[in-house]
Amino acid sequence: MTRLSSNIVKAGALIDDTLRFVEVWDPGLSPEANLERVVDSNLLGLPSQKRIYDTLTYALRPRYVDPGPVVIPGLTVLSGNGAAFRDACYFETTRVDQLLARFAEGPLFEWHEQGRLAISAEDVVDWIGKQAANGELPDWSDSLTRRVGQGLLSTLRDFGMLAGATRSQRKDINPRPLSIPGFAYVAFRLHQEGMSSRALLTSKVWRRWLLDESQVLGMLHRAHGTGALAFESAGTAIRIDWSSESLVEVVRAVA
Repeated sequence: MTRLSSNIVKAGALIDDTLRFVEVWDPGLSPEANLERVVDSNLLGLPSQKRIYDTLTYALRPRYVDPGPVVIPGLTVLSGNGAAFRDACYFETTRVDQLLARFAEGPLFEWHEQGRLAISAEDVVDWIGKQAANGELPDWSDSLTRRVGQGLLSTLRDFGMLAGATRSQRKDINPRPLSIPGFAYVAFRLHQEGMSSRALLTSKVWRRWLLDESQVLGMLHRAHGTGALAFESAGTAIRIDWSSESLVEVVRAVA
């Protein structure tokens, strides 16, 4: 069942809110108790109860709490490394927001491969219209469609895949490099989900960073040098062995 939705207009990248969320998280309390503390004491410093509700409901809880107890400790290790923290947040955000993931893996990656230097809000609106025509999305109003399109552009800018002014209708395709700690975080999360070594190398997830298979292969070799994983390849056969079965220990090895 599709999980494509307009939630991007309620919750974009929210990197600063996520960092604060990780900082105030008390590992000695249950997830529910932590969430109650965040709401009752407004530990994120948000301007209204509605904003607190939207931030927790559409972003922080599904991205970082619902996957279980491994994600927030892993983010805590990466919290002092801005690039790696942003990479990890991008992965968890696109894991939840399938519209964002599909756009990044599909047209954005393809346009980048074709050598395009920029995209416009109209490009995104046209793509959303095609998804609706194919039955993948509800038939949104023109206003909501444009808000979703702008939300996709703004979120991808905040995560470093695009560049441009906040309210600009045009964004440059100017991806920042995926950090090695961020790469290790994402690769291990995919491993935790049961992905094989071969599937990890060829996964479309890496397209979210506009990386092709040869670039992913290069990052595996670089991650091998950190000791977080051991990578071997012979022809089409590849093998990845992890230094630990703990996300915290893996990212600690490269943070």
